[in-house]
Amino acid sequence: MAEEQARSEAEGDVLPWTVAEFYRGQSVLLTGGSGFVGRVLLEKLLFYCPDIDTVYVLLRPRKGLSVQERLHKLLDVPLFDRVRAQRPEALGRLQVVEGDSAQPGLALAEADARVLAERVSVVFHLAASVRFDDPLITAVRINACATRDLLELATRMTKLKAFVHVSTTFCNVGQREFEEKLYPVAGDWRSILALVEAQGQNDPVALRALTTKILGPYCNTYTFSKNLAEHIVDHYSDRLPVGILRPSVVVATARDPFPGWIDNFNGPTGLMVGAGKGVVHTGYSDPNSYIDYVPCDIVVKGIVLCSCEVARKGLGPPLVYQGAQAGMQRITQGRVLDIAHEACAELPFSDSLYYPCGRMTSNYLLFLVQFFFFHLVPAVIVDALLSATGRKPMLIRLQRRIYSAMTKLSFFVLQSWDFSNKRFLGLEKRLRPEDREGFCYQLENIVPEAFFRDALRGTRRFLVKELDSNLPQAIRAYKRKRLIHLILKTLFYATIIWIILSTLHFLLFAE
Repeated sequence: MAEEQARSEAEGDVLPWTVAEFYRGQSVLLTGGSGFVGRVLLEKLLFYCPDIDTVYVLLRPRKGLSVQERLHKLLDVPLFDRVRAQRPEALGRLQVVEGDSAQPGLALAEADARVLAERVSVVFHLAASVRFDDPLITAVRINACATRDLLELATRMTKLKAFVHVSTTFCNVGQREFEEKLYPVAGDWRSILALVEAQGQNDPVALRALTTKILGPYCNTYTFSKNLAEHIVDHYSDRLPVGILRPSVVVATARDPFPGWIDNFNGPTGLMVGAGKGVVHTGYSDPNSYIDYVPCDIVVKGIVLCSCEVARKGLGPPLVYQGAQAGMQRITQGRVLDIAHEACAELPFSDSLYYPCGRMTSNYLLFLVQFFFFHLVPAVIVDALLSATGRKPMLIRLQRRIYSAMTKLSFFVLQSWDFSNKRFLGLEKRLRPEDREGFCYQLENIVPEAFFRDALRGTRRFLVKELDSNLPQAIRAYKRKRLIHLILKTLFYATIIWIILSTLHFLLFAE
């Protein structure tokens, strides 16, 4: 089987079915369906697989909303406008299942588990905690224990054809170049899961004290727990057809269903909004390092194609795919910042606090100095004014969060990473002609300047909720703030020059 797979990858054999044919009459289980990637995947399945039987979405009640209400809310966004307009009947194929990845056994009712075991043929496991500062018990419980519990459920699925686990390219350490294969496990995953499940209930304080020792070379609990999860998937590969897809930095959609869809402030998006709002003026990262970003819709295409390939492969070691650019559109972080500044001139935010003029540095001492003068000092002044006018101060608290986010991201943005994606691109090469419109990546055709401009436009519309009709007014405000910035900048440098000249005059002519 392994030799046959290697031969097909080398020769570029086409898939034995179109995607629509593969999913005809099949039932799918999706975890993480309320997340960014999960919702884009859900939309693609509903739109491009018209004869899919049922899509079960695992959700938990949250913020006073039932699972049915949560499903309605996650569908009530522009992302699903295409489905509502062209395939409204597809929405009737959705069924919500109440569960919780943070609880033992996914908190599934046995009746629901039986239905899933009898009907599901494809599982997409996307549910994860992506917070870098989660306690070890939380990260391992959601990212590793839940993976094991879902795989255990999958062993009961009599019709299972593919189990696709979505991981991350950053789940391995010790080097900067990574291939599409499993790397050494972070630890004995059975012992770690047992420790978390036992100590987490009996003595969580002791577990927190042991966290640094358990993590070893891993910089946070997220990357550590995702590494464990990959090896749990591998453990079940002799009983289940499994595959692993590792995205790099997932950003807004490039094309499908439209350019610029984004629904969260995670990662670079939050910092981009902060900079555009005039709150972030310095960043702790290397402007000369390369960033490996991948549009969300391309990740989703890879996930779907991975399920088809896993079904063809069957049992055996998991196929590992890295959804990454891998140098196809290499771009430095400094260039991304320049593009963002250029885009902000065309698509500024309406209520920005100051003119967007942030820069980045890899010098930690310089970063601290800039953060103090450009972040903390203005925050103290603004919060004092807010307090004086009877309003709630907020900027100092926000700057604490910005500083925390920058330091947590520093491990990833102070160096360049190289993720091989040969096998990931091979999926695209084996597409049937009928699937090229819906599932072709076309990574080589993505123009960074146009892509990030679309991403900023989507951020204005879908995250900040600004109307396009307000854009002329926002541009006028942007120009006013730029003028104020130039005046203040000129006054600042003039003051510095005056101080220097005055000091020199005193030293040279004082008696």
